[in-house]
Amino acid sequence: MSLANPATVVHRSLAWRRRRNAGLSLLEVILAIAILGGCIAVIGELVRLGARQAEEARELTTAQLLCESKLEEIAAGVYAPESVGNVPFETDPRWSYSIEVGSLDTQDLIQVTVSAQQVDGSRMVPLSFSLTRWMLDPNLEAELAALGTMDASGTESDSEGSTGEP
Repeated sequence: MSLANPATVVHRSLAWRRRRNAGLSLLEVILAIAILGGCIAVIGELVRLGARQAEEARELTTAQLLCESKLEEIAAGVYAPESVGNVPFETDPRWSYSIEVGSLDTQDLIQVTVSAQQVDGSRMVPLSFSLTRWMLDPNLEAELAALGTMDASGTESDSEGSTGEP
């Protein structure tokens, strides 16, 4: 019987350990693939959610612009400030608007609220947006304008009478 050199025995055991730890086990590979799959699923859901929220923000921006334009038309006198309900917008028939007019504590101001609602049924809960503006009562403005023209016409007739011309 021959005895093996102790240095050779140690060298063989180190080589055996290196060969055994050289690769990954099947369990480690399956676990890594499962973690990667879970991360990809979560990232995909976040991307889908972000796209849906971006679409909703775009639609709400459209509703805000439509409400602002309708309020500006009322303020400019194109439309009278009267309460109406569910009238489609001329520029975008996918949206309808409602106008509510109310009085405030002061007699010369009115509160005009324009609400836009989504008409198409692509969502379970349709989007809506409301915008409120306080403005001078147009009836009061007309009365003030009439008083101003009466004062102006009255002073003009007095000045014509003081010059002595017929």
